[in-house]
Amino acid sequence: MKNGKLNLLYILYIMFLYSCSTPKFYSEINQMQNDIKNETEKNTDSAISVKIKSNDVNRLVFKRLEKELVYTNHIIYFNIPSSSIMDEKYWFVVYDVDNQKYYELESSDNNKKRIQLLNSSDTLINSYYRFIFNSYLDDKCEMLKQKGNTSKSGVSTYEAIYEVNLKSKVNRSCYFRNFLYLE
Repeated sequence: MKNGKLNLLYILYIMFLYSCSTPKFYSEINQMQNDIKNETEKNTDSAISVKIKSNDVNRLVFKRLEKELVYTNHIIYFNIPSSSIMDEKYWFVVYDVDNQKYYELESSDNNKKRIQLLNSSDTLINSYYRFIFNSYLDDKCEMLKQKGNTSKSGVSTYEAIYEVNLKSKVNRSCYFRNFLYLE
């Protein structure tokens, strides 16, 4: 009888591990990010350098939010890489649509594999993040792309916002070159 209870607990534990959403979010976003990389590489003028940073940091973000997103099936994820060639700093905003909660995170200056949770709230404090989310939610991806299509020299970084809905299996993304945002 004792072995039966242990087996049942083991099975429940395995089911819990495989039902967690965060690895699923990562794999969906990873696929969308690879599609964006392929598309931007095809459409990039060779005279202009375009930088899209590694997607491995996404895994760190979802690992950091593993407990917060365990019962979530729908997120919107914004990845903001530094526009500097030498800087590997990242900022992230994850919106848990199911629970209507924003998580603002950043990579650590001292340890690139450490993601710090800066804020969790039902509203966004940063006006730029709020602008991007509101534009995305209002289906204004083309407007964001136009803002990033300024004639500037040097290296451009692409920013992207991803929406993953595990229930409906409908995923969307919007990517654009970084741009100067003035309130």
